[in-house]
Amino acid sequence: MSTTRSQPDTTVTAEPTRVTGFLPPIATPLLDGRLDLASLHRQLDYLGDHVAGYLVGGSVGEVASLTMDERERLIRACAEHAAGQHRLAVAISDNCLEHSRRLADVAGDVGAALLMVSCPNYYANDLSMLTAYFGAIGDFAPADICLYDNPIASHTSLAVSDIAALAEAVPRLTHIKVTDTAVEKVAALRAGTDLVVHAGDDVVLWHQLTRGAEGAMVALPMIYPERASGLWRALEAGDLEAAWAEYEPALRFFHVALGAPDFVAAVKTALHHRGVIASPEMRLPLVPPTPRRHAEMVAAL
Repeated sequence: MSTTRSQPDTTVTAEPTRVTGFLPPIATPLLDGRLDLASLHRQLDYLGDHVAGYLVGGSVGEVASLTMDERERLIRACAEHAAGQHRLAVAISDNCLEHSRRLADVAGDVGAALLMVSCPNYYANDLSMLTAYFGAIGDFAPADICLYDNPIASHTSLAVSDIAALAEAVPRLTHIKVTDTAVEKVAALRAGTDLVVHAGDDVVLWHQLTRGAEGAMVALPMIYPERASGLWRALEAGDLEAAWAEYEPALRFFHVALGAPDFVAAVKTALHHRGVIASPEMRLPLVPPTPRRHAEMVAAL
């Protein structure tokens, strides 16, 4: 009786994407109502030596107020300037899946490492809806998905069990940005899922970093880039005392400026005050801070 020997499995399984470190949500500079790409380039240079990459199209970037053409231009401009030296996370969220598909195609063209996707807004989401929504995006996604867990913006509170179920149902969902300020959520996600967890809110940044966040998509590097890189190096070395020494001077700005709903104005005011962007201009429905509020923001730097 003859026997046939089975051949060894030579299939190469690609390692999953792991994007870590600081990837700040860059501000979208505007001048006279239009994208100010010269200021955008200065902002990227200002950050470049201190971060692992950039989040393009986050809430700090006023993505909800940009046209589709502007979102595409912003993605391409950031990718061209990064020139492969920094990793890009690109927000493709939109209730219209065809808009997300269009943005995903652009993100794929420029080699983005992650696609940022939040829960749909306006509707009351349940787990079956979210599974279908993220599954549909996973079907056309050219890169791994980072779930933007932002209960205030999306009006959707996700338990760790919900997030684990989504990750199991959608294999391309490999990262999460936690803007939920529940202090122990990062640790619970690290324990209960295989997701790469990013801190997502400056107000609880220290808690999230010291509870296992492997990256951070927060404003800190845009306000204090050198301190952000020093903080990250100290955390990697396991030196919490040195990390706190880098972090503590930022607390006044966090308390005065970033812990309020006008955080976009606060970031742009800081960047403009430091000469990084030509104007702190924002787009409606956002409005400029009052003179008193502006003075508070500048004084807190």
